[in-house]
Amino acid sequence: MAWGMSFERDDEHDVVTANFTDCILVSDEDVFRWRDEVEAQFARFNGRVDLLINLSGLIVRHTAGRTFGKVRREVLERNTHRSYRYGGDEMTLMYIGTSGVINGAAVNHFPTREAALAALLAERESLRKRGFTPFLPGVVTSKR
Repeated sequence: MAWGMSFERDDEHDVVTANFTDCILVSDEDVFRWRDEVEAQFARFNGRVDLLINLSGLIVRHTAGRTFGKVRREVLERNTHRSYRYGGDEMTLMYIGTSGVINGAAVNHFPTREAALAALLAERESLRKRGFTPFLPGVVTSKR
């Protein structure tokens, strides 16, 4: 199969799901290609989104791991409010976990999309209960 990715909006839950096909990151050049294509996918949406990431089909090799960790954090900071992951191979999960610690990026990994979505929705609800109305234009985001 050929390298590919799709980002689809789930209107019911107001979340975007990222899926990857044979995105194998071996070199820094692969990471920069991944970044550019992911940024193009995010450009289709109106601002930052809540994101579910299906890691199946995204493979990070040790030769790209350090660069991927830094680029991943930057991409997510620019384009997401929060992100949750599911699936993926052991090596990629290791790089995501390690880069999360080193670069201060969320790890939030779950075995299934349903579990990741449930955790994301629980975080939203927790924020709502604490008086936050996050990410709505023109709305005060906390009680004073």
